[in-house]
Amino acid sequence: MPSETPFSELVEVNPPRPALDLRDLDPVSFIPMSNVSESGRWTVQQSQPYGEVCRGYTYCAEGDVLFAKITPCTENGKGCHAIGLTNKIGFASTEFHVLRAKKGVDPRYIFQWSVSPPLRLNAAAQMTGSAGQQ
Repeated sequence: MPSETPFSELVEVNPPRPALDLRDLDPVSFIPMSNVSESGRWTVQQSQPYGEVCRGYTYCAEGDVLFAKITPCTENGKGCHAIGLTNKIGFASTEFHVLRAKKGVDPRYIFQWSVSPPLRLNAAAQMTGSAGQQ
């Protein structure tokens, strides 16, 4: 029987933001929930000045996976693989968890797993609270 690897050994969830060498007017990618499809795709790519999005949004880096943390977006498949980020940096809606592949783990695998129905249904079943967040 194959062994199972805990997801926590494959990804870092909501990793801390490193010190960034950016000026307020430097462009970075901006990913609101409305720009992500229910099929796990980043549909509208846009940039914003770093100074406008560096506070109040969720930081992500090139290759990270965004995973919706609110219902019904979790069940519906909202999320994306953050690739092609302006300056390799992005800021997304606070309604996303960031999943960063650990060393030696292919981020494409994490993305494919993140859009799988079994993972999404399990995640939704774990949600608590009136806002449907976990």
